[in-house]
Amino acid sequence: MRTNRHEAKGFTLLELVVAVGILGILLAIAVPGVAGYLRSARLQGSAQTLASDLHYARSLATSQRSTFAVAFAADSYSVVRVSPPTTVLTRRLPDGVAVAAPDTTSFFPWGLTQAATFTLSDAGRSSTVNLLATGSVSHD
Repeated sequence: MRTNRHEAKGFTLLELVVAVGILGILLAIAVPGVAGYLRSARLQGSAQTLASDLHYARSLATSQRSTFAVAFAADSYSVVRVSPPTTVLTRRLPDGVAVAAPDTTSFFPWGLTQAATFTLSDAGRSSTVNLLATGSVSHD
């Protein structure tokens, strides 16, 4: 003899509400940590890029035996050949990242420059790029 049994498959409404509630609580805990990590990564990436671009400007100066400058604006900076004036590279800083720097830093054909410190900041965090007079670049 055959019986009609209806077997329920899936989740009940109560189980779905509990699962969504738990997921919401976990997201509320995780989002601030992820946002802080992203800000920190953006800041460190910007410092690394600036350090690399300073190395690049120095290598251009020595290889082309010409003076190159790194000129800073409010939200960007450019690597420029001084004579004849030619912009080689322009890089925009990511949103939220600001740099405190001299207006211009020059690299001379023999590789030397003026010592300078560049401080990048984003939402209370900061990273420093140091440029020595010898043209060496380091960052924290």
